[in-house]
Amino acid sequence: MNLITLLISAAIGLVVVLFFLVGFVILKTALYSPPQKKVKPRDFPYFDGKSIAERLGLAVQYRTISYDDPKKIDENAFYGLHRLFKTLYPLVHTHLKLETVNNLSLLYTWKGSKPDLQPIMLISHLDVVPADEDDPAWEHPPFSGELADGYVWGRGTLDIKSGVIGILEAVEYLLKQGFEPERTVYLGFGHDEEVSGKNGAVAIAALLEERGVTLGCLLDEGGSVYEGLLPGVDALLAMIGISEKGYLSLRLSVTQDGGHSSMPATPTAIGILSQAIARLEAQPMPARLEVVEFLMSYIGSVLPFFQRMAFANTWLFGGRLKKELSRSNLMNASIRTTTAPTIIHAGVKDNVLPSKAEAVVNFRLLPGDDLASVYKMVLERINDKRVSVLPYAGEVLAGSSGWDPSPVADVESPYFLRLSRLAREVFPGALTAPFLVIGGTDSRHYASVTDNAFRFSPVVLDRASVQSVHAVNERLSFENCAKMVCFYTAYIQEMATLPGELDAGGSVADADDEDVQELIVDSMAWEDDEDIPIPTLEETMAFGEEDEADIEDNGDDSSAEEPA
Repeated sequence: MNLITLLISAAIGLVVVLFFLVGFVILKTALYSPPQKKVKPRDFPYFDGKSIAERLGLAVQYRTISYDDPKKIDENAFYGLHRLFKTLYPLVHTHLKLETVNNLSLLYTWKGSKPDLQPIMLISHLDVVPADEDDPAWEHPPFSGELADGYVWGRGTLDIKSGVIGILEAVEYLLKQGFEPERTVYLGFGHDEEVSGKNGAVAIAALLEERGVTLGCLLDEGGSVYEGLLPGVDALLAMIGISEKGYLSLRLSVTQDGGHSSMPATPTAIGILSQAIARLEAQPMPARLEVVEFLMSYIGSVLPFFQRMAFANTWLFGGRLKKELSRSNLMNASIRTTTAPTIIHAGVKDNVLPSKAEAVVNFRLLPGDDLASVYKMVLERINDKRVSVLPYAGEVLAGSSGWDPSPVADVESPYFLRLSRLAREVFPGALTAPFLVIGGTDSRHYASVTDNAFRFSPVVLDRASVQSVHAVNERLSFENCAKMVCFYTAYIQEMATLPGELDAGGSVADADDEDVQELIVDSMAWEDDEDIPIPTLEETMAFGEEDEADIEDNGDDSSAEEPA
């Protein structure tokens, strides 16, 4: 056999392998993430969004700003908000037990008719971040609670006095209708979520744990229903947080000889510190696709074909995916532990060399990483004994300076399945998916009393709305106000009447209620896959080339949940 024959045989073999490879890739793509089953239309009670917005506007007027220093907190603002609740929701305060926790946080208990069933809990928070009232960019003053152009404006309309008002509105409505929950319903409203919740949610959770309470599920803020979140995807995406990233702040410090700037010693403290920070930024933590893969497995059916193909075949396109996703701040935060220098201090005068330079670097930990492993990676990347690396606060990593990623809620539990279905019923046409919250919420403090903490705010947000959280022109539409109360009302009705057989790992088959079985099994069903356009061989192979726009960068540096 001559050389030409060998080359021809090799070429034929290569073509055969290539066609088999392409066929395998296309097959995996076709089978990837079948469309979610459409829910049947459902009638919900009518709620007057403008009326709800008016009451939310009243709550916005109380400047319940939280600070790290408790002495700066205006307690009278919180007390005023408490009184407002009693005025607006008389039935809630007649039928539910109310306890104040650490003076400013609130815990309501709505006792169920079947106290042996695991309770449910809804939480939100009363505090807000500061707002610059002199900033001319505000179209309406941040603490005015004004109603204009179909919105209620002001700090807390999105984060998240809306959640407090929405929950109380729902309970007041249900009480008027004579509804009696079978499961006990807890409502927990912390007063310091924006500064880590150590005196609010932590104390409420500790109180429940002390009383031996084990919750079936908990609902907090986190994800929402997003419009235009992913390029090329027109469908609304109802994102339900099932976990949140961990947190670690480290203090980097360098001590060197100071002196006059006219005779600088080298290297300087500032120079050494700057190099350490540069090394951390130049060597980001490893990227992992597991979290994004899990999300896309729920919504992959609506992705553009080449994006769908990439996520269906990460064994082949994983490297390219990591590169493309890293270009977007939002997606980058979903695939790795992020590194962010946030504070730097050095020097007091322009002609004096400082003897000490300090910086604080914040890390948000991806599940799979922990405090110890991230600390080790930081030391390896800096690799300079002149740089001291210690916890930002305290002497240990865990505590004020950091915490590991929160436990992951069970997406196969009846609680998640019912929540997912309800989101699609209240927001017709929306797709639901579990996701990782990249900021911090109060729900992580309740890990000792529940395995099923879900993070979902039932409002529709576009990119502009997401970017207004903690920023100027925070606002919520009247339509969202109505949808929010509609959702919370149905959520309490359904979760508070789930049969006890579904607690403690019970299966759907254990439930006596046929309607419950149908609803939950239906939530897990999928439609038959739709016809998928099959690309040509040239199109498939072109996907791997650098100039092919396989995964568009969304160019958005905001997150679905603002960092706490």
